[in-house]
Amino acid sequence: MRFKLAALPLMLVAATSAAENYNSITSAGYSNLDFDENDGNQVIAETTYYFDSKESLGPLNEFEYINKASNLSGAFNHFDQASTDEDSFAVAGEYFTNFGLVLGASLANIDDEDINTASLGYLVVPNFLVKLSYVDGDEFSEDDAYAEFRYSHQLSGSDYVGFDLITDDDFEKSVFSSKYYADLGGDQYLTAEFSYSDYENSDSYWQIGADYFLNQRTSLGAKFDENEDVKVGFSHFVSRNVAVEASYSTIHDDGLNIRSFGLNTYGAGNNIDIDVDKFELGFTVQL
Repeated sequence: MRFKLAALPLMLVAATSAAENYNSITSAGYSNLDFDENDGNQVIAETTYYFDSKESLGPLNEFEYINKASNLSGAFNHFDQASTDEDSFAVAGEYFTNFGLVLGASLANIDDEDINTASLGYLVVPNFLVKLSYVDGDEFSEDDAYAEFRYSHQLSGSDYVGFDLITDDDFEKSVFSSKYYADLGGDQYLTAEFSYSDYENSDSYWQIGADYFLNQRTSLGAKFDENEDVKVGFSHFVSRNVAVEASYSTIHDDGLNIRSFGLNTYGAGNNIDIDVDKFELGFTVQL
């Protein structure tokens, strides 16, 4: 009996740390944007259904770096600020064949501009994906083609470091990103991310970030970029299926693109300095 009681905490820890499987991930969020002169509001919702279940690595919202499951997804974005009131949406899908070929397509309408994408990829080995994408959009002066190279290097256990490079056919636009995931032991985990983008006739841009997981369900995160903008936030799963999130970020931009933390320059013009405080609340449902 004494042995059984002593082993009980270890059994509970093992149960807590067990991986979970999900077939769908749906998230929604509301943001209040405090501009210099007028407040704005943003509502984002997105969902993805995977035809094969996804297994969590440890934290309930962390999965393998290279997705290998066929999926369908949809996204909606509403933004209003002063006289601006805009809706954007997108639908997309990917199909993974048994012999490594990956077919993908997306349809999007952003600020009343249609942007359509078709992609063809190949999973060279389980940890290396090559993809070619063709983009046809109203807002493009000419159609664009992009190549993506995504690689994951496995470390000990479930730890990995991943790399992703996207570039156009003229090497005038490129985005590089990397992610490190580590199981620290004791039901604690760490992720660190870095991204760098470079566009011809535009300034380059970099961003770093990290998330520390107190356990499978709770994490604290922070981001910092070259504009000295910051973002801090937390996420907590109240059950294995539902998480709540909150964050605060500062955003500054002096041109056409507010690239920090995914906010677009709705209604912004040339040579306009923009400073924004962003407060966000959201939730995620994983089934």
